[in-house]
Amino acid sequence: MITFFFFFFFEEMYKDPFIKKAYQIICKDKLIPDRYCDIGEYIHGRLKKEELQMALRSIDSPFTELYATSYPKEMSIESKWSSYHQQYLQNSSPDDMQYVEAQAVLNWMFRTYGNVTDRMEAARELTKMLEEAFAIKGSLTFVQGIIYVSSEMDLQLISSVNDFYKAVSEISAAGKELLYRGHTNVNHVLVPSVMRNNQWRMHERDMYNELLIQCPREFEKLKSHLDCLVQMQHYGLPTRLLDITHNPLVALYFACEREENTFGEIIVFQENSTNIKYPQSDTVSILASLPLFNYTDQQMFYEHAANSELGKAEFNKRIDRLLHEVKLEKPAFRDEIDQADLLNCYVVLPTKNNSRILKQDGAFILCGLSDSNPATINKLRYKEDSGKTQLYIITNKKGILKQLETFSINKASLFPEIDDVADYIKNKY
Repeated sequence: MITFFFFFFFEEMYKDPFIKKAYQIICKDKLIPDRYCDIGEYIHGRLKKEELQMALRSIDSPFTELYATSYPKEMSIESKWSSYHQQYLQNSSPDDMQYVEAQAVLNWMFRTYGNVTDRMEAARELTKMLEEAFAIKGSLTFVQGIIYVSSEMDLQLISSVNDFYKAVSEISAAGKELLYRGHTNVNHVLVPSVMRNNQWRMHERDMYNELLIQCPREFEKLKSHLDCLVQMQHYGLPTRLLDITHNPLVALYFACEREENTFGEIIVFQENSTNIKYPQSDTVSILASLPLFNYTDQQMFYEHAANSELGKAEFNKRIDRLLHEVKLEKPAFRDEIDQADLLNCYVVLPTKNNSRILKQDGAFILCGLSDSNPATINKLRYKEDSGKTQLYIITNKKGILKQLETFSINKASLFPEIDDVADYIKNKY
């Protein structure tokens, strides 16, 4: 009887505009560009009430009141939500919800259900409405908290090194180079760090120059803008570089190193060997010069590059300042840039003069000015003959990390700096 009541009410509750909008906000950043996302933290109740409450208070959110008392029971959720809605949301719009508010609404709702089975069923019901909301062609499939477009993606759950070895061994990419990237959280959006935060993106030039000024000795022997970007990436400054590796086990380590209770993922990239760039490439010099320009200039470059009606001569005339900057680094550079180069992302094999790059068998994806970087980067992802992208979801992080030790894949081997090695040794005991 309780289960019947729950689903009878839930069918009405998920139509509530705030509930619908909250679910869309949580899913859209990953589901729209990448075609999958993970809502496991809501199903398994991993979000902490105190942290959500503090975050809501910091923005003076009306949703703070949801957390003023304990989570309601299933039988009382209808009256609780109705009362709260009438008292606090009459003058609010779902479109004004911030991300943390969407988190709070969904967490509150899912915590009402006493077991994972009911939460999974609730998530399935909510997921149905995403197809229409996001104009997704094809059905959404729901497996262990992972939502994905099954007509475009295949999913493999990886719980051991052996599972991953078998999966990678089945990849066929003749004439192409395979590279890998690991994320500790499936919902990590596939964009370079400088594009994760709007303030960073708008102040890329300021951050770049300030680090050069504050730490000149770290950069005085470097010969190119790419070398500077690689060094900045090494020290944690947000850049337009995305770390990748030739070694699938290194990527597996990075998918497992943190957030033990969340699923990780491995992304496999493929690129024609002839399309891979080297440090001396003109295209690399062009894109690596972009951080020297402010946000307004970059937007202007983007608009000119995206304008298909511009001829090559007129385009190059309008971006002459970028041409000049590249020639300062490479005097022999031809006075010509292709519009497409500014909008694309490229696999770059750097000089291995950095111990971390050497140990991690590292490479980079260098990103241009595309306004839809996840979509641009996703074009580099490995696809099967069927045209589907393969998802490798990591489910047993702790066990896999122990197995990787057998292959000497650990923090000390991948981060050879003494502080990282010391931290690894300390944690062994």
